[in-house]
Amino acid sequence: MKRTLTILAVLLIAIFMTIPAYSVDHQLGGDLRFRALTAGDWSGNENDPDKDRSRVDSRTHLKYTAKIHDDLTVYTAFRIDSMWGDAGTGRAGVSAATVKLKHSYLDFNIGETNFTVGMQDFFEARGLLIYDVAPGISVTTPLSDQFTFNAKWIKFGEGGVKGEDKAHQDLDTLAILPQIKLNDNITFKPYFWYITSNEVKNADRTWAWWWDTSDIEDLDMYYLGFDFDATIGATSVWFTGMYQAGSANVDASWQNGIGSVDFSGIAALGGGSINIGKATLSAQAFYASGDDDPNDDKIEQFFSAEAGYYYWSEIMGLGSNDDDIPHNLAWSLTNIVGGGGTVSICATEEMTVGFGLWYAAAVEDFAGEHGLVEADDFGTELNGNISYSLMDNLSLSFIGAYVIAGDALTEENVADANIEGANPYFLQAQIKAKF
Repeated sequence: MKRTLTILAVLLIAIFMTIPAYSVDHQLGGDLRFRALTAGDWSGNENDPDKDRSRVDSRTHLKYTAKIHDDLTVYTAFRIDSMWGDAGTGRAGVSAATVKLKHSYLDFNIGETNFTVGMQDFFEARGLLIYDVAPGISVTTPLSDQFTFNAKWIKFGEGGVKGEDKAHQDLDTLAILPQIKLNDNITFKPYFWYITSNEVKNADRTWAWWWDTSDIEDLDMYYLGFDFDATIGATSVWFTGMYQAGSANVDASWQNGIGSVDFSGIAALGGGSINIGKATLSAQAFYASGDDDPNDDKIEQFFSAEAGYYYWSEIMGLGSNDDDIPHNLAWSLTNIVGGGGTVSICATEEMTVGFGLWYAAAVEDFAGEHGLVEADDFGTELNGNISYSLMDNLSLSFIGAYVIAGDALTEENVADANIEGANPYFLQAQIKAKF
């Protein structure tokens, strides 16, 4: 079936490109990468190899754009993943792949107002609110040279199209995100982000929380915050602050039958970079609150409710390896404080070398796999990378990362856990072509 979908998609694009529509600008492009990676001791325990992995895989992005005229463009993109030698890829390990529709949306203008409708990229609050593809609508209109208004509706869960009860299980996000340009070098972007559902536990969701949503009934959650960005010559600085509020009714069997919970989380992060000759120096710090009492009716731990991802380091912060995370860490920022910095050097016209140093710790005690884990260090991480341009549109890269793990990752501070602590590591080689 997946091979059939791929063939049909290619044929459809070919047909579109051969139809005599002289006013349509057809664009076909994408990228193809092959990588080999090995990751070990991500559980922080030498006796637990569940997170260890070593493989070779490939990923293709196939993008088709039809620019019908200056005010209407159609975007379509597919992603094709394949793991070398996987049992599902046939006897030779090459005859099948996983095909996903990543983009399918309209981008059009009515007057000065821009609309994007369909499955598209969303990125807000440095990725804390959302950093993913999702179905929705975005409307942007400039009200002056300094002020631009933006509103979004994103559909993250479908309860059903038949029956009153199923309709109440939808999960929707409504957002208002204006942008204020204070001058040519400074921008300020406040936002109001609202998530609602009458019965979220039964919605067919496109994302997952750190908290078990099978207990949630009515949900009303808000994020209030802002982004600040400034550039002064070769130096740039940025800051994001966010407050999470709202409430949810929960199943009577949860937490001794308290019935409802209130959300009250805080996140703050900021950093900057400076260019010095052929080197770029960058640094940042971040904080996301934890929950000091998980047994009461207040959830004070900040978390990304939807498809939020925050990239910082290679292992503890997703980095280039974004398909897994070490033990007790999260895809986004939650119950964590830390920071670090990187240096990137253009050694030659073809080669760039980078180094990074990062540190992170838990803010509050939390429930781990082996019991209550005291707030302690997640670890200190060392990163290194080399990128080399073999020719135009073809690059080769190498990444190495190592974490000196702390007790919040290994859980060695849990009584009677019988853990033999281990330090996570990651190695990757990749070749990538753009077309």
